[in-house]
Amino acid sequence: MSSMLDSLFDQYDSGKMTRRHLVQALAALVLPATALAQDAAPAPEPIVRGLGVNHIGLTVADIDRSFVFYQKLFGVTKGWPATNAGTGIHLDFPTGYISVDSVAEQKGVITHFSVSIDHIDQNSAKRLADEINSKLPDAKARAAFQANDGVSTVNLLDPDGFHVQISPKDGR
Repeated sequence: MSSMLDSLFDQYDSGKMTRRHLVQALAALVLPATALAQDAAPAPEPIVRGLGVNHIGLTVADIDRSFVFYQKLFGVTKGWPATNAGTGIHLDFPTGYISVDSVAEQKGVITHFSVSIDHIDQNSAKRLADEINSKLPDAKARAAFQANDGVSTVNLLDPDGFHVQISPKDGR
């Protein structure tokens, strides 16, 4: 194992491997041990059961260029405006979408991602935000209601500061 680690760090030091690839390789080495440890103990009950990724938000340099790229790559269609101000667009998949906008100063950033759940309305969003804050106080969860489309969400921060949104599976 020691020689394998040395080899990985040597490749990184010599520029033959990016930092991202080094981290991925190190994670792959640890994963089997982590998976075995997880199999030994039952997983705790989650605060809320996520169904999948509903959407992801990106800041881009050129919205039209991004649309053409994702259209060619995945066959997305151009959806409704991504913000009330109409500064971005949604790139629609049959299930889920990519929200692209160019107003933020820094480009090439994931602004947030949304995990879908079965149902959420204004009251359940408030209760869920309260429960998250009681169990994960650093998440700073807050309920939100988008009047323009009538969708309630819960917005919070993960430990690294990523904006996480919880949305209804049938909401946009």
